[in-house]
Amino acid sequence: MKLINLNSRPISIFDDMNRVMNTVFNNNIYKQDIKENWMPAVDVNEDSTSFTLTADIPGLNKSDIDISVEDNILRISGDREYIKTEKDIEYHYHERNHGKFFRSFKLPLTVDEKKISAVFKNGVLTIILPKTKETQTSLRSIEVK
Repeated sequence: MKLINLNSRPISIFDDMNRVMNTVFNNNIYKQDIKENWMPAVDVNEDSTSFTLTADIPGLNKSDIDISVEDNILRISGDREYIKTEKDIEYHYHERNHGKFFRSFKLPLTVDEKKISAVFKNGVLTIILPKTKETQTSLRSIEVK
């Protein structure tokens, strides 16, 4: 059973076209007032006892992150504030995302929701999603007759 990302959007050929058009018609593509929604990169792996979800969320404190589980849906959200600079500073590049983020994942029924734990260290959020005892695999040798 796999974790399912609920807020993924199919990539469109128009995404690149929109980006090119915005670059052509906009003199200052790196605006100082950038405040957009963004999504942190997430890896999910599985072993015999649990799933592990790892998200890169640099620049936040653990108090800036909310994690919840309801109806087999894991929700991760937070907000990276935009730090205002002095008005006379001109940006040459402004690539870091700011603003709110939200990710959600449909959990398999094999996850023991009561034992989910999370650790946030050095900008990396790690969520351990233990499997129920009934679904944990165990190796058993079969005798050949």
